[in-house]
Amino acid sequence: DDIGSGMNEERQCFIKLIDLVSDNQVDTIYITYKDRLTRFGFGYLQNIFDKLGTKLVVINATAEEDFQTELTQDLVSIIHHFAMKLYSNRRRSLKAITKELLADTID
Repeated sequence: DDIGSGMNEERQCFIKLIDLVSDNQVDTIYITYKDRLTRFGFGYLQNIFDKLGTKLVVINATAEEDFQTELTQDLVSIIHHFAMKLYSNRRRSLKAITKELLADTID
């Protein structure tokens, strides 16, 4: 059970899953939607898992979207991912500056 962005490559459960598949300890993987496993490279993972003897089942496999719709969704996901990283970095910088200013005020 792994909840997180399909673009996050540091999901602990995802990394553990890759290790288990590599060690031939998983017969079948069930995912709700293919972009929940990974936003990009789903076909690569499916091919690798298949070669390692692990079946990948997409539960909500709806009809494939047209290329433009899928591309648009991927671009929106990329923009959202990097915007969140940018805002997180800004928030961290602001906290550091605030901490320094408070320390200077106390002295």
